[in-house]
Amino acid sequence: MAMFAQFCVAEFHFTPERTGRLLSYVPFVRMVGQGLLVNPLVRHFPEAFVIRMSCFVVAFSMVLVGNATTELDLYLTLLPLNLGGAIAIVVISGLLTRAVPKADTGGVLGLDHAVLSFANIIAPLVSSHLYDRYGFVFLGYVGAVIAGITWLGTCALSIGDSTPCLTQLRWRVQSSLRWAMKPAPGTDGNE
Repeated sequence: MAMFAQFCVAEFHFTPERTGRLLSYVPFVRMVGQGLLVNPLVRHFPEAFVIRMSCFVVAFSMVLVGNATTELDLYLTLLPLNLGGAIAIVVISGLLTRAVPKADTGGVLGLDHAVLSFANIIAPLVSSHLYDRYGFVFLGYVGAVIAGITWLGTCALSIGDSTPCLTQLRWRVQSSLRWAMKPAPGTDGNE
């Protein structure tokens, strides 16, 4: 978010007050999506479909954000972007927890959040470099490509309901957990 604030100042000449307002708007939109929209969506649609549509909305919105020219454009394009992202994160976390035995739920949620934290480390480093070289619009296209690849991945995991997705996810998560929890070489794992 810190880099996004820099982009807003550079591209839209935001004052500190306007930047603060925008940076409060983004988590508010996410909170609404996670708190009010996830449950009705997963009750009416298969989870795999919700994830695919969320990724599609994020990809489409990234192009719109990159092409925003006014403050209003930015607010309007950030709405679907953050709703889609927030919904996808919650539904994916739910699928992950069901893909492992109850005893491994904490481990899988830890890995899930570690991946999100890693993305939050890498994104500002990469985006600042891309912004300096290619500009704000290019960031929107790069984000759209990444979200599009994620969308294609979710389509490859499942067609129809989330059962095939859950089966594949269960295998991948369990093998990752076994690898992550494996004792270090030279130890018996009881230390």
